Amino acid sequence: MDRLIRISMPGLLLATLLSFTATYPVVATNAPDHEPGQLVVKLERSSWNEIEVINQAYGTSTLLSLYNRQDTFLLQAPHETSAEQLVEVMALDPRLEYVELNYFTEDPETGSTDRIYGWGGYESEPYQGQDATTEMDLENAHSYSRGAGTIVAILDSGVQLDHPSLANSLYILGFDFVDNDPFPAEEANGQDEDGDGRVDEGYGHGTHVAGIIHLVAPEASLMPLRVLNSDGHGNVFKTANAILFAAYNGADVINLSLGTPHPSALLGEVVREAAGMGVMVVAAAGNLNIDIKQYPAGEVCAIAVTSVDFRGKKSSFANYGDWIGLAAPGENIYSTFPISGYAWWSGTSMSTPFVSGQAALLRSVDPQLTLDELGLFIGATAKPLNRINPAYRGLLGQGEIDILASLQELAAGALPPPERNVLADCNP
Repeated sequence: MDRLIRISMPGLLLATLLSFTATYPVVATNAPDHEPGQLVVKLERSSWNEIEVINQAYGTSTLLSLYNRQDTFLLQAPHETSAEQLVEVMALDPRLEYVELNYFTEDPETGSTDRIYGWGGYESEPYQGQDATTEMDLENAHSYSRGAGTIVAILDSGVQLDHPSLANSLYILGFDFVDNDPFPAEEANGQDEDGDGRVDEGYGHGTHVAGIIHLVAPEASLMPLRVLNSDGHGNVFKTANAILFAAYNGADVINLSLGTPHPSALLGEVVREAAGMGVMVVAAAGNLNIDIKQYPAGEVCAIAVTSVDFRGKKSSFANYGDWIGLAAPGENIYSTFPISGYAWWSGTSMSTPFVSGQAALLRSVDPQLTLDELGLFIGATAKPLNRINPAYRGLLGQGEIDILASLQELAAGALPPPERNVLADCNP
């Protein structure tokens, strides 16, 4: 797990150096990988009456229905029956299209690694002038677009709603799927909810991600949707609910700096549904330096984003594989952090919002761009990384995003060749 260490400026230098040299071991754990006793079912026939018949047959009870749906439900198994056993039995029931466990999700930075990152203080100047901003030439990119008229949904640990750098960009419609209320603020509860011996290690993650999107697309509206607690943990059903909420409430882009290693029929379904509505879904690839799909990043209608350093080299922690869509800066990113300050953080969670911001800039220029066209402009202008990363040839997607080039290509008025479309396999 990562730790947030609030440090003085002399200590900041040490923390910055450590973020480049630290190793990233997997933490061995026997902790469960799903919500105890919970399972997700989808009916073959959409009917409230049918789910009651299912409950009577298996002794289950309905906890929630999926947003805007009458065919998909979160159920609680009876106390004397394990959810795993019940899934095996119910999978044979012809009245159900699918049944699966309600797997945990987590942000990659606090989930399975032990890395140090640092409190940056209250100075905003490094936020605008950091290496990533210069590398991507955001100043010139903003002469083409600043993201006005677009909405980016941020599915994360919430956002500090009154942060001075973000308050004017927050979209009025947000929701907290953790506490089930309309106030998706970052909350540190002082409890070790995941039993790892650390408290609130995910606190600030969503605010940091929001700040990166705002850095790239400063006039885009941000829709905060809280799906992770302050330890950085959530579950598939909350995430799926929030994806649909975002899609049906006007989001152009959905940022998911989170994931699970477990394939999920539910996640795949809602990602395809959002894509079918023209919404771009962008998700973190994960921080374990492995070629194992994370979800929803691994879905064909989502863009999996991995991390590179300022030279374009794969970050030592970053996941890779032929399922990766794009790479973006993800090391020592300086962004907003509660309370009303800034912090340095590294991870694919930090790479992902750069792509989300890029999509907002493009759609702001041309709101009629289809999802396929967005994927084409972003993928075709990405800088290839094979030469500088020969050990990862073909495993870092179309390359590192080039925000300015994509805007210039769009301004030129012609579609790029289709070969490098980052969403070429998506048929929602």
